[in-house]
Amino acid sequence: MFDINKIEDEKLRIFYELFCRRYSVRKFQDREIEPEKLKRILEIGRRAPSASNRQPWRFILLPKGERGEFEQVINRESLRSAPLIIAACAEPSKAWVRSYDGENYAWVDVIIALCEMMAAATAEGLGSCWIAAFNPFKAREILELPKELELVILIALGYPEEPLEIKEKDRKDLKEILHYRR
Repeated sequence: MFDINKIEDEKLRIFYELFCRRYSVRKFQDREIEPEKLKRILEIGRRAPSASNRQPWRFILLPKGERGEFEQVINRESLRSAPLIIAACAEPSKAWVRSYDGENYAWVDVIIALCEMMAAATAEGLGSCWIAAFNPFKAREILELPKELELVILIALGYPEEPLEIKEKDRKDLKEILHYRR
């Protein structure tokens, strides 16, 4: 990893620190997210880029204490403690489709919005975690999703038990993931 402290421009250093502090938080404090912080995070999601500016996303906010039977959908007990779960949905019929191969970008657009929301959450001192290990059929039924929506992923959001600090992550070396055209 590069040394963040060697970045002279303060704004750049803050930007890189933000992404280096973000990691999957699985233990949350029993503390609500302030409405103004949540509004800023959601606004960042609303402003996220999407293919051809179609914005084919829908977000369902599921606060702790209001989730009811939805709790049984989440497999990890620790993630159930999150003050907020965001169910991120795609609406493929509203998304841009690449003409060459028919690839629909709804899921890509949803993930871009969520990545930006998770970065905003980190900036606000909140932790987040992708939740892919859930029963999508049961979740769809409980949320009463209309047929045009696809549930993409759940995101746990809240104040982490431990402060968000820069931690070294187990990641592949750049040599393993970069390929150059010859």
